[in-house]
Amino acid sequence: MKKVWKICLVGFFGLMVCGASTVQAVDTLPHHEALEGTNATGSEDHAGLTPRGKVRKPAEHSIILAQHPAPNPPRRETPPSSKDPFLATAPTPAAPAPEAPTQTVPPVMVADATPVIAPSHSDSYVYSELERLAAELDKVKKDTKKPDGKKGWESPKITGRLFLDTYALEQNDRSFDHYGDLQNKAGVREMQIAVSGKGFDSFDYKMEFSLAPNTGRVNLVDNWIGVKNLPLLGYVRAGHFKPETGLTYPASALHTTLTEFTGPTSAFGFGRRFGVAAEETFCKDRIRLFYGIFQEGATNTNRYIQEDNQGQVFNVRLSAAPVFEKEGRHVLHLGGHWSYASTKDGSTSVSGNVGSIAWLPTSISTGSTSNDTFACNHHNRAGIELAYQRGAFAVQSEAFVGEYAGYKNQPGRTATGAYVELKYFLTGEHRSYDLKKGMFGAVKMKNNFHPHKVGDWNLVDGFGAWQVVVQWSYLDLGDWRDVSTRAGQQNDVTLGLNWFWTPNIRWIFEYVHSEQNISGYRGNTSEDIFGTSLRLHF
Repeated sequence: MKKVWKICLVGFFGLMVCGASTVQAVDTLPHHEALEGTNATGSEDHAGLTPRGKVRKPAEHSIILAQHPAPNPPRRETPPSSKDPFLATAPTPAAPAPEAPTQTVPPVMVADATPVIAPSHSDSYVYSELERLAAELDKVKKDTKKPDGKKGWESPKITGRLFLDTYALEQNDRSFDHYGDLQNKAGVREMQIAVSGKGFDSFDYKMEFSLAPNTGRVNLVDNWIGVKNLPLLGYVRAGHFKPETGLTYPASALHTTLTEFTGPTSAFGFGRRFGVAAEETFCKDRIRLFYGIFQEGATNTNRYIQEDNQGQVFNVRLSAAPVFEKEGRHVLHLGGHWSYASTKDGSTSVSGNVGSIAWLPTSISTGSTSNDTFACNHHNRAGIELAYQRGAFAVQSEAFVGEYAGYKNQPGRTATGAYVELKYFLTGEHRSYDLKKGMFGAVKMKNNFHPHKVGDWNLVDGFGAWQVVVQWSYLDLGDWRDVSTRAGQQNDVTLGLNWFWTPNIRWIFEYVHSEQNISGYRGNTSEDIFGTSLRLHF
């Protein structure tokens, strides 16, 4: 009897433990797994089978349990056999659930599950930084890549220009007595063709020729070879080109404000010479230095000079753009130049033309300086530059001075000149500014002049750019009155209108009033000149 009683007690407590374990194991399963392990009436399936007898699949998603799971997850035990009549009829009260621990316990994962980590708010920043660093690395690799020095010449670029000019003049009596009857003119002012190109990663060149307007002779224009990125020197050119004696004169005639360079600009310019020069920029191209050495004699028509004493010109120009904003719409330009020339035969000359028009006769001049009256051994020329552009408005000015040393203890003499011009685009455009050259260039067009046909109608949907110009220039050669019959002063006042059809086509209209005070004349000679120029370059 005692043995039977002990067996009953052991079986009773065994049922209690098994029941509690089963209930706790089911409670610790995720909600959707608990539902898979029960049939329609809520009773547990045996041996992990679904109500249809299929094996239950593990969870498809990775799951992390709660922050405070049971410290010792219960192990699922095999339920006792239902064939035992004693256990089948015995009650199975549930055991009380254990209290959760107060300390933090590391998360426990279900077997065969991979944890899913919620993305942090800083992940996007980390990824963007990695992408930025990768882009910077690619840029460094590209910049440090060794250039291909074996690459040959690129396809040459053919450019040209065509200037069609007309002029009509009126003279006062003193001008008529001095110059005679100045004739009107119409014709081809310039016709040039050029070939330029670059190659081998570091070299460029230009070959340019023009037809002289009167004789039809072929003149040399720009003919040079250049190489860039030289240590200490930067960019170097050798050949036939202009020394830089100011802001406008070294630039192309394509970008003159009106039909001509101003009187002092032409008078103190050297024209094209045969020589070699270097260019370098500093401070993110805000400062530019140009210097070179040239032959003193011009070679525009001759391919070379064959003399023992050819004379030399040393030229330097420094320019800066302390203000450069909005891609050149707002610019402040400052600059200066100096040239020293040793003459090849003791001769030099400074002169101006009537109205500063190239085809009109010489108005004032120092005369020949190679005679016994005055021979020039060497001379210095210098100038300063100022230009300010703010949107459609621009002001520009230069001043020049030349000092000419006499030969055999003769006294030296000076010449001076200056100009000022005010410019305004009625249609709101502005000129481009090239930091690497320290010069103004083509117009930034808003709308081209565009006539076109629609059906039977000829229409215009763009009128180009319109610019008005007021210009004053002054040239003083009065210090030469005792050695030249043409010494004196000249003042030119010009009113101009530029109509830009495109950046490459322009029609210029201008009126020039020119006055000269020439030695030996009582009163001034004066001329009124009306001119137009239709200009194309490509």
